[in-house]
Amino acid sequence: MANKHIGSSFDDFLEEEGTLAETNAIAIKRVVAWQIQQKNVTYSPQPVRQAKVFAYGKILNTYLQE
Repeated sequence: MANKHIGSSFDDFLEEEGTLAETNAIAIKRVVAWQIQQKNVTYSPQPVRQAKVFAYGKILNTYLQE
């Protein structure tokens, strides 16, 4: 007996809805922005630079929400 709760993948669902490419693009942008922010925060020894990185991250988040 097959499990009735197992079906297609989430990618298949997004493809059926026609939003797979857009969703992947948004996810990639967010991951890249997060990676940039994490790297800058990790290697910034000065509090002023950390504040600038935080502000840059907020700008990226605003851009990604468009």
